Amino acid sequence: MNQFRDTFEKNMTKINEALCSFPWSDPHCYTQWLRDTHEYVLNSTRILAYAAAVMPQKYTTLSNRFVAHATEEKGHEKLLENDLKALDLKVSDIPPTNAMKFFHQSLYYWLSHQGNVVGLFGWIFALEGAAVRSGEYAYNHAREAHGPKAASFLKVHSNEDPDHLEKAFKMIDVLSPEDQHVVELALDQYADLYISILQNISQKDNHQLAKTA
Repeated sequence: MNQFRDTFEKNMTKINEALCSFPWSDPHCYTQWLRDTHEYVLNSTRILAYAAAVMPQKYTTLSNRFVAHATEEKGHEKLLENDLKALDLKVSDIPPTNAMKFFHQSLYYWLSHQGNVVGLFGWIFALEGAAVRSGEYAYNHAREAHGPKAASFLKVHSNEDPDHLEKAFKMIDVLSPEDQHVVELALDQYADLYISILQNISQKDNHQLAKTA
């Protein structure tokens, strides 16, 4: 468990740096972040529910946690849609980045016969950890730049996700050492993937601005 927490802290340091460097006040970057986040949030409850269904019998406690987590995340895509609406935009106005498409599609690997379903815990730890460590910072900057009506998703997750994260940590001890290692590797993977999404959005916007200048 101590090794896992060390891995978690290492990745949170990297994600926090990336999130604190992200230009939340820039309208193009923020709207793209909202759209990219919607790409996986829309299906997160289904992914969690399916993962619970195929979880090995020996991990019933973990399966139950995935069911509860799916319930907690229910309808959160509406928050993102409302945030975009407050900016006079809708989901169909903005295509997701290729980086987010890859991120989202990779989640289904863990549900396939080739993957180990517990690997999805790496995804959960990366994003729940990011919300806990950097959510308030992101929310404050987005709210100040775009107004509270355009920052409801960040507000909810910066306030609620600390409880989600602690529940996830309690589940790690349930796993075998081999499965803990799978989660640890997946956490490394999804931390790097999420950072690449943030960088992709920023670079894409800078490139567009350079072309316009």
